[in-house]
Amino acid sequence: MHERAARPEDYDAWLGFWREIGVPGLPPTRERWALHLMRHTMFLEDDGVLAAYNLSYPFGARGDVRQVAVDPAFRRRGVGKQLMAAVAAKLRAAGCTEWRLEVRAENAAAIALYRSVGMRPLRDVHSLKMSRDACERFAASRSGRHAASAVIPADDAALEAAFDFGTGQLQRWRTFRADCPIVRIGFDAMVQINRAMAPTNGLLFPFIAPDADVAAHLMAEAVPHMPASYEVSLTQPAIHQALLAAGAVPDEHSIEFAGSL
Repeated sequence: MHERAARPEDYDAWLGFWREIGVPGLPPTRERWALHLMRHTMFLEDDGVLAAYNLSYPFGARGDVRQVAVDPAFRRRGVGKQLMAAVAAKLRAAGCTEWRLEVRAENAAAIALYRSVGMRPLRDVHSLKMSRDACERFAASRSGRHAASAVIPADDAALEAAFDFGTGQLQRWRTFRADCPIVRIGFDAMVQINRAMAPTNGLLFPFIAPDADVAAHLMAEAVPHMPASYEVSLTQPAIHQALLAAGAVPDEHSIEFAGSL
């Protein structure tokens, strides 16, 4: 079994891994995959068969491991650990000294794999579903004291440092989702507004604020763009509770893992 970079003709196989992982929303088209994701994609291949898949990005010293999948026919054979070793080597070669990933809290097999390569839990990540009424209710709780502005490239370095994103993360979002506004309040609150993650719902990720009042101002920026509902992904317990109180519905609980390379 050997590792190899993705090629344009791998799109259909990649799409199978995407569906196996259960990524929400519509997958990128063949053209968008080739333009934005292919060069960050790695496979393990066994006698012409793609056995495992990874999507990862180097952001300065931080490597972000976005997707990891092993074909069901190759599980329980050490393939996952081999894939993670290949990913670690790739990120080290790109200058990364640490790596991060998120995993569903109930995925015991994946958590065991990530622990086996030296990663440890860093924080909880919660996804919530919010109707228009819930979003408007939460936005209406704001004080009116905080002014929002669009994030521009000159803001990137300060925001990436403040929010522990890694160097270049904001530019990737800006490039991959050029139609998704990124809004900040000062340098301690930010939201990216994805209006079309799926046909009927959008995504607010990241959704970061120092308190519920500032978070309500971010929501007020997102409401005019919203489709039928939003999924909100966040790591701050106090904001999580405030959104639940406004009528958000729990969707998914994940854990962010981190480790040294």
